[in-house]
Amino acid sequence: MELIDRYLNAVRFWLPRAQEDDIIAELGEDLHSQIEERETALGRALNEDELAEILKQRGHPMSVAGRYLPQRYLIGPALYPAYMVVLRLVILWILLPILILIAAPIAIATAADPTLASIKALWDTAMGCVFALGVITLVFAIIERHPIRELENWDPRKLPKIPARPLKSLSDPKPVERAQAIVEMACSVVFAAFFLHFIWFRNSFELGDAHIVLAPIWRTVLWPMLLIGLSGLPVGWISLAFRANTRLRSGMRIAVDVVTLGVVGVLGTAGTLITFTVRHLPADQMAEATKWTDVGVRIAVAAIALGVLVDLVQEGVRYVRARRSA
Repeated sequence: MELIDRYLNAVRFWLPRAQEDDIIAELGEDLHSQIEERETALGRALNEDELAEILKQRGHPMSVAGRYLPQRYLIGPALYPAYMVVLRLVILWILLPILILIAAPIAIATAADPTLASIKALWDTAMGCVFALGVITLVFAIIERHPIRELENWDPRKLPKIPARPLKSLSDPKPVERAQAIVEMACSVVFAAFFLHFIWFRNSFELGDAHIVLAPIWRTVLWPMLLIGLSGLPVGWISLAFRANTRLRSGMRIAVDVVTLGVVGVLGTAGTLITFTVRHLPADQMAEATKWTDVGVRIAVAAIALGVLVDLVQEGVRYVRARRSA
């Protein structure tokens, strides 16, 4: 009963990991018992439409998952799983990285009193999280009192299929989706334009009282960076024109990753990557601010290197598997 498995898989998505196996086992047993009773009464096996009707009566996967969770007062059990997913995404993966890795270092580096600026940055970060929590909670509270019709008028037959092999397997030589290839090509043009504009045509910026200037090393690596940025065009085109040739795509991605690691290595071993001046800031504080800003940039470069290294390993595994398959 593939439809039942797809339904249980959809419910599992919204459940906490510690409880998902027990809940899915209980729900699956209940569903199969209900189906067996129905088949016994009819004297035949149920068709897909009849199975879909049973699942529809049971409820949308998100709503069903919510019934197994502790009761919430402001956010009901049907919406609570989605509420937690959105909350984690916005606060942990978007808001905190932007505030801690970008906004706070700039504010501290350009402040006359770094200690006071650090306290203010922590306060702003906390207030930003509280504000995001309040807005998201308010939105879901409104939805709770004005239910979304799609949760009632849904079709079990449109549930996503369960992959034949686990999605976590990085070695599956599967063709890239067309949409992903098109996005890859579009992002390639955007990134190349970004590099060209901010490194070649405009290598200095004004940020409040701060005047930021990129070091000459950035112009030295501009053309390799442009090639890396534009590499998405041929890689995306290969994904569209030769969808079955995953080995060719992986080979090109490996080459791009190697070049990227080379550029990152040049940046990592270079001297100062950026310099800036702040009006009305004493020289000693200016030197300290420049030092810590440069440290922040190097941490970002190291993070990029780590991400590229992970991608290089993944593509290497895919290349080997694709070659064996061929």
